[in-house]
Amino acid sequence: MKNNLIILFVLFNSTMLFAQNDWQTLEKDNFAISYPKDWVSSDQKPQPTIAILLLSDEESQKTDQFRENINLNLEDLKGQTLSLDEYAKISIDQIKNQIPNAEILSNGTTKINGWEAKSVVWHADFGNNMTLKFKQVFLLNNGIAYVLTYSSTKTEYDDYFEVADKIINSFNFAK
Repeated sequence: MKNNLIILFVLFNSTMLFAQNDWQTLEKDNFAISYPKDWVSSDQKPQPTIAILLLSDEESQKTDQFRENINLNLEDLKGQTLSLDEYAKISIDQIKNQIPNAEILSNGTTKINGWEAKSVVWHADFGNNMTLKFKQVFLLNNGIAYVLTYSSTKTEYDDYFEVADKIINSFNFAK
């Protein structure tokens, strides 16, 4: 029985090491994030506060003209002492105010590499038969809000969720 457990442990660890070989790590400023090699890090910055933009493989846009992605938005809180709960509430209220047809699907607490985080999943219709679905994770560190957002079409959200969630959960602050 003990030998079987050791064999399972070795197999599990070798599988994990093999799986990580297909991933690369982007280190920037005071954080790092890992993503699969078939995703790309883009220098396109649709907003100046976006620190990173990771794009899924080009095949993802073949049927719906939308390329699933993850971005990291940084917001300097300029000395405001907001709790994580307060920041998340403000962010969710902004979503509802700016996109009135947005529907919040879930809202809860999570941990990302030991860091307390808030997570919200929502979707909204953006016209032209384009309903997008998002998972956003909010973290606070040293007066800066870090917002990781996975964006997808509603129809393909589940197809890319597992990989997107692994990418989000790989996020970590430099020690």
